[in-house]
Amino acid sequence: MVAKQRGDTLVEVLMSLMVLSIVIVGAVTLMARGMQSAQIALEHSETRQAVNSQIELLKYLRDQYSVNNTSANAATWASIISTSNANSTDYTGCSVTASKSGTAFYLDRSSGTVQRTIFDSSQKPPTFATAGKGLWIEADPSNAGISPAYVDFVLRACWMGSGSLGGQQQTVTAVRLYDPSR
Repeated sequence: MVAKQRGDTLVEVLMSLMVLSIVIVGAVTLMARGMQSAQIALEHSETRQAVNSQIELLKYLRDQYSVNNTSANAATWASIISTSNANSTDYTGCSVTASKSGTAFYLDRSSGTVQRTIFDSSQKPPTFATAGKGLWIEADPSNAGISPAYVDFVLRACWMGSGSLGGQQQTVTAVRLYDPSR
C-alpha cells in the first residue's frame, strides 16, 4: 500500500513568503534607522570635539595673557576682549546674533600661535560643524565696574544632519572666563 503524501498548498507557501518578507523588510528598516542614528551621533561627537577645542584655545589665550601680556597669544586675547561688545546674547538660532555681526569669530592654532579669525557665515559645514564652517564664538564681556571682570563666550555650532532623521542640527555652549586684562 502506498502512503499518500500531503504537500503544502500554494496558499500556505505564499503566506509563509509574505511573513518572511515582512520580517526581512522590518529588519532592514531597523538597521537603516540605526545607521542614521549612529551617523547623527557621530556628527554630534565630532562637533562637540570641535567646540571643546575652541574652549581650550580660549582658556589657553587667557592663561597666556596672565603669564606674559606682551606675547602674540596675549595680543590675540586682548583683541578678542577689545572687539567684543557687551550686548546680551540670544542662545537660540543658527545665525550670528545681529548685535555680534562682524565680531563673531573662531580660533585657529598654527605653529604655537593662536589666531582670531572673523567668522564668515557663508562657509557652510559639509556634515558636521568645524571652526569657521558652522562653528563660531560670540563674546559678551561683563559691564564695567564688575569685579572680577569676566567674559561670557557663546559657542554655536550649526549644520545639516545627514539622512532623513538629520535636518537642522545645532549645539550652543556658554563658557564664562574671568578676564585678567581688566
